[in-house]
Formats: sequence, C-alpha cells, structure tokens
Amino acid sequence: MIMDACVLIDFIKTERAVLELVVKHVGHLHVTSPIVDEINEIDNENELVELGLIITEPEIEDAYAAGSQTGPLSFEDWLCLLTAKRHGYTCVTNDKNLRKVCKQEGVPLLWGLELIAELHLAGGITAKEAMTVAQAIRRSNPKHITEKIVCRFADLIRRQEGH
Repeated sequence: MIMDACVLIDFIKTERAVLELVVKHVGHLHVTSPIVDEINEIDNENELVELGLIITEPEIEDAYAAGSQTGPLSFEDWLCLLTAKRHGYTCVTNDKNLRKVCKQEGVPLLWGLELIAELHLAGGITAKEAMTVAQAIRRSNPKHITEKIVCRFADLIRRQEGH
C-alpha cells in the first residue's frame, strides 16, 4: 500500500501509532519521499521510519512523467499514482481527483478510514478503538472527513463484527 499526503497527515495529526499497527497487522505502508517533504507535522522522515513506514524514492522515469503531467493532480499525487502502478500497490487516498485517475489507470484503492477497517478486520484494534480513531480524524479534518463518512465507516465496522 502507498499513502498520499492527506491520509498520512490525518493519521500523524490524530493517532500515529495506528500506522505502526497497520504495518504490523495489515501490511507494508509506503510513502514517496516528495510526500514526506510536504508533511509539516513531522520533524524528519525518521519519525515515519520508526512507525514502520517505507520511504520510497520514486523512479526517475516516474518523476519525469509526473513533472510533465497537467490536470487536476499535483506532482506528488502523480508520483503516488505512478509508484503504485509500477509496484502494484494499493493507493490509500481520500483525494477525489487522485481516486478518479487511479481508477482510470487500474490502480487499486482504499479510503483512509478503510485502512482502519482493514486493521480491525486483521485483529489489530477493537471496533471501539477503530471508532475512536475515526472520530479523532473527523475532528482533526472535518472539512474532508464528514459525519456522513464516519457513519458509513461505523456501518462497515458493524458488518465486520457480524462475521
């Protein structure tokens, strides 16, 4: 899996330990080095490495391609997409433009909160803990993580509990 800046910032600002649990219970989490440079909430990349994230240097071809793209995506979003496509990663993003282009390019997707649902499904956190993290993210980022989104997440967790 590879995360874009918006999801990474949501977790760093609210509950960074969840990232460590995702790595332990769900799988590898990658982030491109240009995205790390965008994150003001950390002092340096070592904070992410200590949580188990893998800082990925983009391939030069991907950086060149990302730099020559136009349209609704930033350079960093293009790098995230191209790196995901090159390595077969799932892109974890809440960005609607990035999601749209990932779908067009056949890149698998997860919403940020779906990462927490995957962690719950893998037994890494309880349903109550998952809801606590989701609510913290909503409080931290109410413009993009609405109550409606959290309600859909709660439904997903309840369905998982029914398994």
